[in-house]
Amino acid sequence: MEKEISKSRSLRRKLLTALITCLLTVFILCTAIFDITYNQTAKTVIHHSNELADDTVSVISDSVYQHDLSAIQNVLRSFCNETSLEMRAYGYFPSQHNEFISYVEHKAATYFNYDFFESCIFFILTDDGISGFMIENGNEGEKYISEAVSAFDAKLNADAGFYGDSPTYLSYMNKCRENASGDFLKEGNGYMIAWDNMINFTDTELCVGIVKCEANSAIAPIKTLASEEASTLIDNMDSLFRKYIYIMIASLFSIFIVFVIVSAVLSKKLSAPVVSEHDMLVKLNEMKTAFLSDASHELKTPLAAMSGYAQNAEIELLNGDDMGAVQEKLKRISSEANRMALMVTQILDATRIEEGRMVLDLSSCDLEQLVRETVETYFAVLNKNNNRLALRIPLELPIVEADPSRLKRVFVNLISNALKHTYNGTILIKAETDEGFIKVAVKDTGSGISPEDMPHIWERYYKGKHSETGTGLGLFICKFIIESHGGKIWAESKVGKGTEFIFTLPLNK
Repeated sequence: MEKEISKSRSLRRKLLTALITCLLTVFILCTAIFDITYNQTAKTVIHHSNELADDTVSVISDSVYQHDLSAIQNVLRSFCNETSLEMRAYGYFPSQHNEFISYVEHKAATYFNYDFFESCIFFILTDDGISGFMIENGNEGEKYISEAVSAFDAKLNADAGFYGDSPTYLSYMNKCRENASGDFLKEGNGYMIAWDNMINFTDTELCVGIVKCEANSAIAPIKTLASEEASTLIDNMDSLFRKYIYIMIASLFSIFIVFVIVSAVLSKKLSAPVVSEHDMLVKLNEMKTAFLSDASHELKTPLAAMSGYAQNAEIELLNGDDMGAVQEKLKRISSEANRMALMVTQILDATRIEEGRMVLDLSSCDLEQLVRETVETYFAVLNKNNNRLALRIPLELPIVEADPSRLKRVFVNLISNALKHTYNGTILIKAETDEGFIKVAVKDTGSGISPEDMPHIWERYYKGKHSETGTGLGLFICKFIIESHGGKIWAESKVGKGTEFIFTLPLNK
C-alpha cells in the first residue's frame, strides 16, 4: 500500500507537470501565432492603405488638374479677349508681326503676374516653334517648355494613337493651333499646357499659351494628408492589436493560474481516494482481525456449552438418572448447535456477498407464514433474557415475490439483535401494506443505539462501541438482502427506549 501511495504522489506530480507544460505550450503557440497574424495584418493594411491613398490621390488629382486647367484656359481666353479689345480701342495694330509679338509678351508679363501663375511659362507658338519666358522672372522659359514638350512626347510614344496621327506633341499643337485647347500630365513633377489663338478675337493670327510646371505641387498636400491618415490608421491598429495582445496574455496567464490551482486540487483529489482507501483497508483489516477473534470466541462458547451438556447427559445416562434431565440437556445442545449454525451461516453469507456469489431464488412467499415459522424455530433458541414476543401481521397480507431463505435470515438477524439488547422487555413484529410495498418492522424496548453508532450499524464487522458479543455481520447482510429485493431498510432508535428496524418489500405487479 505504501508503494501505491508513492505511485499516486508521483502520478500527481506528473499530472501537474503535464498540465503546466501543455498550458505553457499553448501560451507560446498562441503568442507566436498572434504575433505572426499581427505582422501579416499590419503589412496587408499598410499595402492596402497605400493603394487606397494612391487611388484617392489619383481621383482627387484628376479633379484638381481639370479645375486648374480650366482656370488657366479661362484666364488665357480673357487675356486674349482683353488684349484684342485694348488694341482695337487704341487703334494699335502693329504692322510688323514681331512688334505684335512684343506687345503681347509685354502685356502677358503684367497680366499673369500673380501667385496662381507662379512657375508658369507664357509661350507663343509659331511655325518656327515655341518661344516663351517665365512669367515670374522671364528666364529659362524655353528650357521648361522643352521639358514639358518632351514629357508629352513620352506620353505619345507610350500610346501612339493618343494624339491621332501626330508624330510629336509639337506637331499636334500646330495642328490644333487655331483652336483653344489644353492638356495635363501627372507624371514626374506634373505639367499643364493650354493655348488659344488671337485670331478668335482679332484679325491677326497668333497662338499664345501657358505651360504650368511642377503642377503636382498642388497634389503634394493631398499625398501628405493621405500618408498621415494611413500612418494614423497603422498607429491605431498597432495600439489596438497590442492592447488585445496584452489582454490575451493576461487572460492566458489567468487561465494558467486557474489551471495550476485546478490541477493541484484534482491531483490531490485523485490521490486522496488512494490514501482514503488505504485508511479504510487498514481499518477494515483491524475490524476483520477483531471479527475473527470475536467469531472464534462466539463459536467456542456454544461448543463449550455443548461439550458440557453432552458430558453431563452421558454421566446421567450411565448413572440411570431421570430421562427428563437428559432430554433437557439434549435440548440445550440442540439450541447451542442452532446458535453456532447461525453464526457460521452469517459468515458464509458475508463471504458470498463480498465475492458476489449471493444469488436470490425468488418464489411466491407468504410473509405471515414465514415470520411464524422463523419465530417458532429460533425465538426459543435466541431468547436468553426473558423477553416476550408480539406479532401483528394481518392474515390478508399480500403475497410477495422473494427468496424465503434469505428473508428468514433477515428476520433471524433482526430478532437476534432485539433479543440481545433487550432484558425483560417486548419484541414486536408487525407488517402492513404501504403504497405498493409491504412494510415490516421489528421493534424492541431495549437499550437503543447511540447516535455515534447509528451511522455505522450497516458496516461489515461493526458491532458498536458498547457491544461485546456478535460478529458485526447481521445488519450488513440484512441491508444487502433487502436492497437486492428492491426494498429499503432503516433504523429508528432512542437510547434507553428501544430500537425499531423497518424494511420494505415491493409487491407483485
